[in-house]
Amino acid sequence: MMSTLLTQEFRSTRRLFATAFGLMLLVALVSFATNALRIPVVGGIGFVLGLLVTAMFVPVALALLAACYWRTMYGREGYFTMSIPVRGRTLYASKTLFGLAVALVAAALTLVGGAVGFASFTMANAVPLADGVAQLRETLSVVDASALWFAAASVLVNLVYIVVAGSALMTIGAEGRFNRLGFGAPVIGGALLYVVMQVLGLAAMLFLPFGMRLTGPDAGAFVAQGMWSDFVVAIEDGGSTEPGVIGLGMLPLSILVTALLAWWAVRSVERRTSLR
Repeated sequence: MMSTLLTQEFRSTRRLFATAFGLMLLVALVSFATNALRIPVVGGIGFVLGLLVTAMFVPVALALLAACYWRTMYGREGYFTMSIPVRGRTLYASKTLFGLAVALVAAALTLVGGAVGFASFTMANAVPLADGVAQLRETLSVVDASALWFAAASVLVNLVYIVVAGSALMTIGAEGRFNRLGFGAPVIGGALLYVVMQVLGLAAMLFLPFGMRLTGPDAGAFVAQGMWSDFVVAIEDGGSTEPGVIGLGMLPLSILVTALLAWWAVRSVERRTSLR
């Protein structure tokens, strides 16, 4: 049944996402092309526009996913969706997995746009592409490989968190006690979650024993240490001392909150769904 639901999600939204992604990719490519051809005035504007469009792939994908989720679960198509003979957790899982797949495609398109933008920049500055790539690789070589892998993992975890949090907030906001607010319920919930995550994120950075060293011969290495001690020293020195460690507690916090939100959403969709 899961494969059937995922297939249906793809069939019902493929035109929407293909159109959105196709138009954005076309605008980005044309914009970067004007820069690569060094067209006066237009080229510079095109490069900036291309970067802006490239940066919008994931936000646009998430916005469209949110609209589709709300419409099919709690909007005009909600009665049909809830009549499908499967458990609520299966419905929630299928839509969340599909949303994550779309978000990953959007992230991949962002990388493609970034690569095209980099090529456009080198061409506009009369730098051979091979030389530009070599310079980029030389720049990245000073960064520890584990740090790069950690950055990639962080992006993936954040994408999962955003997709799960968005669907969970809409699911919880559709409960009978909240649904009189309409789509305002998940918006308010999102604002509250943001404030809570900022407070918990700061605490996690300061106190969780998981960080990365910023200075010294082992810069870039992971350490079992938070930022609290460096934070205290910085306050005592009036902010003149740079921290030696940056706390990375936000990552395990995001994983934990993602799991809690998913559990809450499954419980909500199975026990408290209201389409009134």
